[in-house]
Parts: sequence; C-alpha cells; structure tokens
Amino acid sequence: MAFYNIFVGSNSHVSIKNGQLMLKNELKQSDFPVEDINAIVFENLQTNISLYTLSLLAKNNVAVFICDEHHLPCAYFLPFNTHYSQTKMFKIQTELSVPLKKQLWQDIVKHKIENQNKCLILCNKAAMLEELIDKVKSNDNTNIEAVAANKYFKLLFESNFTRNLDCDINYALNYGYSILRGIIARNLVAHGLLPFLGLKHCNTFNNFNLADDLIEVFRPFVDLFVYQNTEMPFDTYYKTRIFNLLNCDCVIANGKYTLAYAIEIFIQSFVDSLKEKQNKLKFPQLIELKMHEYE
Repeated sequence: MAFYNIFVGSNSHVSIKNGQLMLKNELKQSDFPVEDINAIVFENLQTNISLYTLSLLAKNNVAVFICDEHHLPCAYFLPFNTHYSQTKMFKIQTELSVPLKKQLWQDIVKHKIENQNKCLILCNKAAMLEELIDKVKSNDNTNIEAVAANKYFKLLFESNFTRNLDCDINYALNYGYSILRGIIARNLVAHGLLPFLGLKHCNTFNNFNLADDLIEVFRPFVDLFVYQNTEMPFDTYYKTRIFNLLNCDCVIANGKYTLAYAIEIFIQSFVDSLKEKQNKLKFPQLIELKMHEYE
C-alpha cells in the first residue's frame, strides 16, 4: 500500500535516481521511494520534471495532479495497461445489468446522505437528513440526492449558500473533490475499468462518469474539513492540508484506515460487485478528522 502524498508548492526540480523520486528546490532536497508514493500535486508551474519521471510514476500507479495558473487541479495523469486482463474487465463492466446498476446507485446515494448527516453532527449542526435516507428508491428516481444536498449545504454553511457562488468555500470544496476524483479514477484504471462508463452519470463529454458516481460517498470528508477551516485563507498551506486528507482516518469494512486506502477498499468492493453480479459495496463512514496512526 502506497502512503506518501506529496505536495510540490515551490519551484522544484523533480527527477528519478536509483528508484527514488528526488525533489530539489532552493531550500532542500528530499527523496521518496517511488513504490511508496500514492499521489503528487504539482502546484507550481515552474516545476521541472522529465518525461522519464512521469512514465515511471505512471508505471507505479502514482496519481499525478497538475495545477493551473490559479493553483487549482486542471489535469491528472492516469496509467494505461496496469491491469493484467483489461479486456476481460471491460466485458464485465459493460455487461452490468440495469437492475444491479440501479441498486448500486441507490445504495451510494443512501450512504452519501448518511455521511452528510454525520458531517452535520460533527459540526454541531441540526442533523435533518436522516428521514430522507429511506426515501431513496431504486436508481434514486425521485432525485432525493438533490433534495438532501440543497438542505445540507444551507445547514452546513449558511442559508444563502449555493454551490455556484464565487467564494473561497467553493474553491476549497472543488479543490478537495478534484483530489478525491483523481485518486478514484486512478484506482478504477488500476483495476482495468473504464472510468467513463458510469452508473448514473452518463455525460458523453465526461471521461470520468464512473469516478463521479463513486466519489459521492467521500465528498462529506472534504465538506467537514472545509467547514472546520472556514477562517483560514485559501492559500498553499490550506491546499497542502486538504491534500493531506488522504492520510486521515476512515472507517470501512470493520476497520480504521487512511482515506486513501479506504478508497482502494471501496473500489475493490465495486469490482467484486461487477464480478459476482450482486451488491458487495463496502462503504466509508465519516468520523472526526484525525491523521491516521500506523501501528
């Protein structure tokens, strides 16, 4: 299990030497075993990195994020041919039955609302979403997800808050969601799945429909962090901390793991659902945000 999540915020030179990723800037030089790296964010556009380095990171299934001039993730690199039987997985994925697809999406929406409700509790807000969980039907045909989201964000932040406001809260939410989306997409590709074949999301121009389906249950982890840090400026230090959410505790499959590893467990349970043609999803449970302690 890879565990390093690296944020490169300064003008740096990045290279590979003896299987180590070397990061060098004006102040210091650091090195990390490539096989132990989970994800890297390159925020500074002046960073120098070779194609050889990028290719080796791809071969080791490292999620690589590139930020734009506004310091927001605008692209990530995903490796190809990381699975031993990609054609077989493609066949399994495309043969997913409509009833199972609807059941999986229903379960995802229910657990998303559960985590949203837990987020409100952890923020000492009125938890008013629990009654909506049982109203989620097959494929969420009545769109309870949207009803819950409308209530949730107004309870979490303020009554006039919307997700299309031009503000630091939305910048931070989008930044955190982008990181999770990339990690999920990386894991999907590693299992031989095509991230554009979604359950509910089916936008022809979206290459990450499936990632956008599966991210839903993880969004409240970002929401909780953003709420707890609303007084902080949305700067490089803030982005470093929100990126480090990947190292926070998450309860899943009767154990406590890092959020990054919980994503791996969740994706594996999705793969098991496809292979066994029944709902085998293992869902993350939001808890108080604390750095994971390795035993």
